[in-house]
Amino acid sequence: MAVQHLLQELARQVRERTMQLLAAAPAEALLWSPPGTQNHILWHAGHAVWLMDVLGVEILTGRSELPAGWAEIFGMNCRPPSVTRNWPSRTAILDRLRSQLHRYLTILDHLPDDQPPLPEDPVAARRSVVGRLLHGLHDEACHSGEMYLLLKAYRGGSRS
Repeated sequence: MAVQHLLQELARQVRERTMQLLAAAPAEALLWSPPGTQNHILWHAGHAVWLMDVLGVEILTGRSELPAGWAEIFGMNCRPPSVTRNWPSRTAILDRLRSQLHRYLTILDHLPDDQPPLPEDPVAARRSVVGRLLHGLHDEACHSGEMYLLLKAYRGGSRS
């Protein structure tokens, strides 16, 4: 399997999980977080958009395609979620997750077929284009895991 096809399949699987969890969350659970934590389901979903932009689209195209203000809300150095008052809606984030996935898959279509596999040296592998793309997908998968745990905790009645 060509590297581009592997990356496309991973992107589909990871992003579909993120979208499923965001869609499944009750409205009142979207901004809920357990005591002692800050990030909630809506933040993790928006962070997935930021991740694919920074560790995907931007690496492959050389430019960010994030909506205005999203880095400040969802980026790695974003302001704490507790001080954000105007969150994009679930629908807006779902639309962005879908459209960004389509864009990412299209960009990957143009990745050269002869893209080298990951180097055996772990440091070189992390710095390679493919390694950085895989890192972004892995990070989104971790955040969808956080979304799952938040949804499970919310449904389990551990909210206060």
